[in-house]
Amino acid sequence: MAKLTFDKAQKAVGIGALVEKTIKFRGVDGEPFEGEIFIKVLSSDEVANITDVLKLKKDEKYTIDQYRAAMLLQCVYEGKDKPFFPDLKSTGLVGEEMKVAMYLAADEVINFTGKHWLLMKNQNSSVNSSAVESADKQ
Repeated sequence: MAKLTFDKAQKAVGIGALVEKTIKFRGVDGEPFEGEIFIKVLSSDEVANITDVLKLKKDEKYTIDQYRAAMLLQCVYEGKDKPFFPDLKSTGLVGEEMKVAMYLAADEVINFTGKHWLLMKNQNSSVNSSAVESADKQ
């Protein structure tokens, strides 16, 4: 096994990399529409400070919609060096269904909700209990 260094860890996690995702939503005619977007892998610090773009005053609260808009602005891209949304206001100029599809794609890559970790924890628990059961049977 190779020695893990900070540089290797950053490269393995892919901070700053763009991950292609396909999103699906309904178009204006109600027909299904799908397209590819890129999700930028954000660092922990970037995720922790994602609402800084909202420029809120100290102790001012933000809504989940504002959080999602800030997140979409910072991690959804059309291509290399080309953010999907030019500014925060533009995140409100697309349909809610499309924004939800983008958010879910971003969550798969960045794991904002922590659900990926919970899924892995549950899978590991199942594997561990299966191994214990096998040992008992022997």
